[in-house]
Amino acid sequence: MSEVTVLNQSAGNGSLVDMASFSSATDMQRNLIEMKSKIGAVQQFVKEVMVEGLDYGVIPYTENRTLFQPGADKLNALYGFARYITAKEESKDFKSGHYDVTVRIQLRHRDTGLVVGEGEGFCATYESKYRYRWVFESDLPKGIDKDSVLSKNFKSKRSGKEYLKYRLENQDLFDVWNTVLKMAIKRAYVSATLAATGLSGIFQMDEDEFEAWVEGQEASGKEKLDKQRSAPQSTDEKATFEPPSGDANKISQSQYGKIMGDAKRKGVDEDSIKSIILYVKKKPINELSKAEASAVIKFIADTDEEGLQELILQAAVPGVAS
Repeated sequence: MSEVTVLNQSAGNGSLVDMASFSSATDMQRNLIEMKSKIGAVQQFVKEVMVEGLDYGVIPYTENRTLFQPGADKLNALYGFARYITAKEESKDFKSGHYDVTVRIQLRHRDTGLVVGEGEGFCATYESKYRYRWVFESDLPKGIDKDSVLSKNFKSKRSGKEYLKYRLENQDLFDVWNTVLKMAIKRAYVSATLAATGLSGIFQMDEDEFEAWVEGQEASGKEKLDKQRSAPQSTDEKATFEPPSGDANKISQSQYGKIMGDAKRKGVDEDSIKSIILYVKKKPINELSKAEASAVIKFIADTDEEGLQELILQAAVPGVAS
């Protein structure tokens, strides 16, 4: 295997640094100047070349930016890194159609061949976007009771009109095996890119910090402290929810974010977890007390995905919850 070069992971330096190679303070000063120059080049690259929404963006229900594959391609072209798949571990069930795969990727410097970063990505057909499919009522199999199937309102991006669709188990999991493999590769590739370039910290910044970094600025210590004090303590969700004013005992914004984040990780979307809470607690989420919200958080943690899906179906029965 090629020699592994250790990276300095300081935000945005993207440079290879071997502290043991510094023989004098003069050498360290020279490298510091070079590192600052590289940071400036990366900032200019992000500002002038990378496109928000295409190369990076904010995933719904999160606060921080995420690097996308097109952005990883651009960064690796800038740094001169090449991608190599070093391992692929698969599990295939030809009876059920279930498939999961773990991929490991190395990035190597094109000129030297040195390994500059590694990443691992996992994907499986049991992830909700592959396990299920959403169909219109006219596409439901004959004889199926539509009231027994999870349904959801979608909104047309063109007209804004809402329409109802029903969720069914995907009976053709074999068809998405290649898609699942590509997703695992993509996840490993992006992970390796962030490790190799030292940009992990940059893409974890919130909007103000990210823009300040791109412009070569840095928020003052007081500004950072004020932001930390005012921000929700939970980073699971970018909660727009605000509890009723004047009642300190009502569910907090951080509790709301925790509930939404934990539910999402178990395959339950925002509307569905709200339906479950209304069904179980007989009140909407914004009317929960802090104690009730804490109980909901514990309930989600203690309930598996199948149990939550059953509750969604029960909550959807007409006359039980609206």
